[in-house]
Amino acid sequence: MRRLRDNLVLSVVTALSAVQPGCGVGGGRPAAPDPAPRTAPGGCPFDPVVARVHPLTHVDARSPGVAADKCLLVLHLELRDRFGDAVKGVGDLKVELYKPGPGTSPGMETQALVWEVPAFASAETNSARFDPATRTYRLPLVADRWVAQWLSAEGGALRAGSPAWLKVRVALTAGGGRPMVDEFVIQP
Repeated sequence: MRRLRDNLVLSVVTALSAVQPGCGVGGGRPAAPDPAPRTAPGGCPFDPVVARVHPLTHVDARSPGVAADKCLLVLHLELRDRFGDAVKGVGDLKVELYKPGPGTSPGMETQALVWEVPAFASAETNSARFDPATRTYRLPLVADRWVAQWLSAEGGALRAGSPAWLKVRVALTAGGGRPMVDEFVIQP
């Protein structure tokens, strides 16, 4: 019986010694959950797999160089690789803006605006939009008058008759893979 126990202990110690360094005990930051990798065989492991609309996203009602009946939706987009680190990436970007739908059905929404951002597929233009301080892409998107008037000038309060919220939805397709999709609700 003792011999069986000693063999079992020896087996466990041998198995534990085969574990690679850094895979368990020690400092450093914990690894982010590894989503199902979307990289194609031979693809880069640091390609983006998650797109997130960052909370810095906002409506800028008074922007120089923008017509008085327009405004900017300033989209901050963050891309992360499968290890959870912020990265750059190129691809086809589509941005949609939704508002509450008419009627009394809660949760109903209406698509109000759509932007196709072809320049996001160009490495040079893409890189110019990257803000190293926030590790996000800053994309000013010209929006219609009703978005400009969504908030009143007094302290960010809603104007009478304005929707209670606006929802931004992004879909980024990089490298011919599945689109990375995220939504963010803007509230006053």
